[in-house]
Formats: sequence, C-alpha cells, structure tokens
Amino acid sequence: MERKLSTILTLDVVDFSKLMASDEDIALSNLRQRREIIDEAIHALDGRIFGSAGDSVIAEFASPVRAVETAVNIQAKMQAINETLPEHQRMKFRVGVNIGDVMVSGSNLYGDSVNIAARLEAAAKPEGICISKSVFDLVSQKLKLSFEPLGELTLKNIDRPIEAYSVAATKNPGRYVQNFGEPLLKAEKAKPDSLGVMLFKSLSSDEEQAYFCEGFSEDLISTLSKFKQLQVASCSASFAYRERTKTPKQMGLELGIRYLVEGSVRKLGPKIRITASLINCDRENTIWSNNFDTSLEEIFDIQDEIIETIVSTIVGRVEADVIQQSKTVRPDNLAAYDLVLQGLDYHRRSGITKDNAEKAFNLFEQAIELDPNYARAHAWRACSLSNYRSWAPEKFGGDWLSECLYSVTKALEFDPNDAEAHRIMGAIKLQEKDFDAAHFHHNKARELCPSDSYISAKCATALIFLGEPEEALKEIRRAEKINPFCSDELFEDEGIIHFCLGSYDKAVESFKKLKLPTINSLFYLAATYEKKEMFKEAEKILAQAQ
Repeated sequence: MERKLSTILTLDVVDFSKLMASDEDIALSNLRQRREIIDEAIHALDGRIFGSAGDSVIAEFASPVRAVETAVNIQAKMQAINETLPEHQRMKFRVGVNIGDVMVSGSNLYGDSVNIAARLEAAAKPEGICISKSVFDLVSQKLKLSFEPLGELTLKNIDRPIEAYSVAATKNPGRYVQNFGEPLLKAEKAKPDSLGVMLFKSLSSDEEQAYFCEGFSEDLISTLSKFKQLQVASCSASFAYRERTKTPKQMGLELGIRYLVEGSVRKLGPKIRITASLINCDRENTIWSNNFDTSLEEIFDIQDEIIETIVSTIVGRVEADVIQQSKTVRPDNLAAYDLVLQGLDYHRRSGITKDNAEKAFNLFEQAIELDPNYARAHAWRACSLSNYRSWAPEKFGGDWLSECLYSVTKALEFDPNDAEAHRIMGAIKLQEKDFDAAHFHHNKARELCPSDSYISAKCATALIFLGEPEEALKEIRRAEKINPFCSDELFEDEGIIHFCLGSYDKAVESFKKLKLPTINSLFYLAATYEKKEMFKEAEKILAQAQ
C-alpha cells in the first residue's frame, strides 16, 4: 500500500445515544445542522473528510496547524449554538488530533495514526480537544493557544502509552507566537540602509544552548535598530526563516531588505566561538565575515564589534559617541545574563504550558538574586509574573499588578532606556486606565526599539484608547512594514481601528484575517455586523464571543 504522513482529526458527539433516546427527530435534525457547519469548517482549511458514520467524522489534513485551527473553530461554533438551545437539546463534541504515517487505500486511510486520533478523541473532555505530543510539538509556537499536559495516556487497543495535551483557554497575548507561513503583505522596494538579522544557528551538541543563539540574535536586532540611519526588519519577521531554505535574494525580496546578517554560535562551557557574516541580498555575495573566539564575560564586546562593523559598512562613518549611546546597560554578573536568556526561552513559550511560565518566572528571580541591579531581569520578571499568574492565580494575591509595577519601576531606575521595560510599563498603565502615561511609555519603547512590530502594535493599542484611530492606523501600517508576516495582534488592532473610523467593511476584512479569533476580536466583529445591520451574523458572533 502507498504510505504518507498525514494529520488526522476525529470528532463525535458526547452521549449521542442518550440524545437519540430522548427525541430522535430533534437529535437528527440538530446533527444535520451541525454537520453542515463542521464540514464547511474542515473544507475551509483544506481538510478532507474520509470517514463518517452516525455522529462521528474523520478528516485528513496536510498541516497539523490547519487541523488544530479547524478543531478550535468547530468547538467555538458548536458552543455558540448550544448557548441558544435548552440543556436537553445541546450537542457537545469531543475532538482528537494526531499526526503520523498512514496507509492509503483508495479514498480511505488506515493505520495506528488513525486509531490513535480516535482514542485521543475519546479521552477528550466534552467540548474539549485532545492532541498527541507530536502534534503539540508542531503547533505550540505557531498558534495562539495554551495547552495542559495530560501525561502518558493508556489508550484502548494501542500497545504503548501516548503522551497527550488538552487545548486550554489562551493564557496570554502570545508575544512570541510566530507565523511560519508565507508573508501576508508584499514588502516595499528595499532601501539602501535596510537589513535583517537571521537567527544565529547553534553548532553546540547541547540542544539546550539554542536559547543563547536566540537571545544573542535578539540583542543584535535591538541594538542595531537604535541607529536611525538603519531600517531593521523585526525579529518576528527574520526569525520566521529559521526552518527555511530560501536564498538571500528571496528573503530580501520578501522582507524588503538589502542586507542579511547571519551567523552561528558554538558554546562549550565558558568558551564561545561566534561566526558572523554580512551578505548583499541582491548579489548574494558576502561583504564581510569574521570569527570571534570569546567567553561569556566578553560577549558584549563582541556584540559591539559586530555592530560597529555592520553599521560602518552599510551607513559609512559612525561617530564613536553614537556607538556608545547604543550600548545596552550591561549586567555586573554575567551568570545573571545567561539566566535571563534561559528565562526568555521559557517566557516565549509561557502561554503554551504552565510549566514554561513557572520556569521563566523562577529564572528571572534567580537572575535578580545574582545581580539585583540588572534592569532587564526586573523588566522580564514583571512580564513573566503576569503570565504565570494567569496559569496559577492562587499563587498571587490581589495586588499582583502592584508587584509587576514594582519590578518594572526598578528596571527603569537601573536603565531608563530599556525598551521592553517601557513597553511593560505602558501595558500596566493601560490596565490602570492612565492612558496618557500608557501612550508615553509605549511611544518611548517604540523610539528605543523601532524594529519591534509587537511594540509598535501595543503603541497603536494605546492610541486607540486615546481616541486617535488615524494615528493608530499609521502605527499599524509601520508594524506591518517591518514584519510582513503579520501576527494576529496586528490584524486585531487593525480591525478595531477600522471600526472606530466607521470603515465597517474593512473591519470585517481585518478580523477575518486572524488565524484564530480572540474574545476581543469577536466582540468587535459582532458590533461591526450590528453597525452593518447584519443582525443574524451579529447575534451568531456575539454568542461565540460570550
């Protein structure tokens, strides 16, 4: 038989026989109505139904991301319909998703992978989604979703335990969720002073050292973006190529940049070898390349040397004081710097599982213990505390926001030019409804790190609350320019801005670009349909939001 790799989605109705025993006509009528919606949701994201018996559906997807998106959309729509029905007529579904090798026979698929998907579905809670670890590994940082680990499940007729996760309510706004698809916007023609920094590759045998590469690359982007002469692509955009094999010319065209910085890091104990290259995208030739043998204690000196070379090569003569002003306030204890990089690695995934959120918070606390004056550690402690609290509210009292404020205030005392500290302070001030202060700090963060599309999006959010939708739209357009891959945050704010401006057709278009709808986007979409006098659609979306 032919074999291939496929993602399998299975679903069925909870206690369908009980619903049939209660009233066969109503149960079958409801099932037909639900199947129309389910089938449409599967086909909308390129799925194919290959099995359907009674109240169950088995579908195949080429992409695990598409399969999980479909599962979430189906459950949201089913729950919205249930809100309008009496309890005895509500139809609840379980969904299971697995990926693996399958055997093809005509239009049917067979094998363990299909059976495991069906058993995971049986293990899901009513109205829940249960996915295998193999699916979790592929989708966890690509969708704004949170997951609860279920451990290794013993499934009926499966000869080995299967590690599984349950899809949970989203715990944070997904600061680091990446779009690894194609760019959603066409980039403008590359300017002479434009560049992107690719994620430096880890050449260490220890896979855990990848956190160091990501932190080092982000530091380069953040510092390079402080030079007003340079136009730097957002790290969200350039890091999207971590799994790609595109040529420098292709990446240059997609990002709208003329130069690429790429490199590698080999870390062995305290010794580090860094290789960095500057490449002309159009000609695909290397302009400059160098190896640096260093240690953790000298890592910032190497960063400065790389940055000075890049800036002087692209822009021309660089004044010494400009280089000096661009330098980040450095920690006194380099072990604290390493702990912060480890903490950021977990923090990027803190919206995915509780374990990641807890580890991130603890690592930032350890960094502060080692270096109480380290601004960056205090700033990220504030952000991680908020994320960890969403998973474990019982660990923090009602004054958790005051604790965040204390941490970020400390950060700004030690380094008043820390962009993330200003961004976090802006978020706190927005929560407190101090809109002018929120705008000041978000604007300051954007000035300090103009290449960060997330910071620009949050600046736009503050402008919305200040009643300046036109300015907010300009900021969103700027964010989309530096990150043509466009995260859901950008489209959500874009939709709200169009709603505020009375451009209701454009608002609907923006909200429908979201890979997965958020509560906020659904409420605004319902309000938009109401303004368009599309009352049935408004009621349907409102039920889903509620």
